Amino acid sequence: MNMRVYRLSAITLAMSACLSTHAWSGEATVDTKDVEQLRKELGELNNRYEAQSAALQALAQRLQQLESSGQGQARPMHAVNKKMVVADTDTTSGTSNERASASDANEPVIKEAPASRSAEAVYREQNALFNKTFTLEAGVSYSHTDRRQLTLEGFLALDAIFLGNINLDRIQSDITQFDLTGRYGVTDRLQFDLNLPFLYRASTYESGGAAGGSASTLSERDISNAGLGDVSAGAYYRIFPETPTTPDVVWNVRVKAPTGKDPYGIKLRTDPGNSNLVVPDDLPTGNGVWTLSSGLTFVKTIDPAILFANVSYAHNFTRKFDDISGQPNTRTSGEIDLGDAYQLGGGLAFALNERMSMSMSYAHRFTQKSRIKADGQSWTSVVGSDSSAGSLNFGVTYAMTDHLSMVANVGVGVTPDAPDVTVGMKFPYNF
Repeated sequence: MNMRVYRLSAITLAMSACLSTHAWSGEATVDTKDVEQLRKELGELNNRYEAQSAALQALAQRLQQLESSGQGQARPMHAVNKKMVVADTDTTSGTSNERASASDANEPVIKEAPASRSAEAVYREQNALFNKTFTLEAGVSYSHTDRRQLTLEGFLALDAIFLGNINLDRIQSDITQFDLTGRYGVTDRLQFDLNLPFLYRASTYESGGAAGGSASTLSERDISNAGLGDVSAGAYYRIFPETPTTPDVVWNVRVKAPTGKDPYGIKLRTDPGNSNLVVPDDLPTGNGVWTLSSGLTFVKTIDPAILFANVSYAHNFTRKFDDISGQPNTRTSGEIDLGDAYQLGGGLAFALNERMSMSMSYAHRFTQKSRIKADGQSWTSVVGSDSSAGSLNFGVTYAMTDHLSMVANVGVGVTPDAPDVTVGMKFPYNF
């Protein structure tokens, strides 16, 4: 390309010199038609030179962008990434208007690059991907909780000898949950979803210190149950789309119905071989009340990372039950008022390549105390029903195909009220 430009420049200079020589010689024998022909050829050469210069400049810009893209190849993020597209032009035109059109056509045009699959999967996890399609997601998760408690009823004699009853309790709870979730983006700002959970619960109750002796035989009882959990539906609305300086702001509203087995009225029975061991007849699969929650989600792409945060509030509606007593052979009707909950969370995700990303997040949920009210009595608070559950989560998102993704997550409880460990895997399919 450079040699061609140099040749055009040399021809232009030679023609200019010839014209100048003829002009200054003042020879009367020069034909006017020859002069006009030379001027016409010179004009055409100048037009081609200008067009070639514009094309050369555009190619140089394109090369510089490609080199910059090669240096930052490890940054394939969301739609914030841009690419430069140079339009093809016709450089054979000789008029001034055509030259201007060719110059405009050679200007670089900025277009939005398609979002990487890994970034799309991260946005989908935050319910901030409004792509006007239907997504069906199948998932499975497992959580384990191990609680141990030592209860001493008595006093210390001589500051060294304990006199009284010793009760050693341990409860191990394992919950396996299967989820089927459907999401549909109505517009680029509105999305709905529906979640159907199925639970299998298994708990082991252990207690020692029967009859006040620490060396007594440990008693154990296993309880399990399976069934449909609480079905929920939600709507998500993008209030503000992401800009170079502000994040995506998504407002969500969610309703959860009490379709699972509620925990009220389940009888607690004492083990015949150990008066310290009390176990329930069954295990619940839901909380038994209607829940309305709302919150905000913030998502911002900062190449090569995606930052996200959320805040939400959940209100549990008061509901009356025919039986709220846990005593055998006793039936007491009354109302249940579960405590409301607040949740804060945030984290970040890194795109490792076009199809894989890693994420780290933290979530903390504060739950207020619950209250019960038996018929004919006043409201009383349930001791120990409030909680503060915090968990640290690590995840990997992999886009297996253009339609199917895999999301794996491991959560570790950092407070006593949170599950000790949670492992989950989801497979969203985008139709």
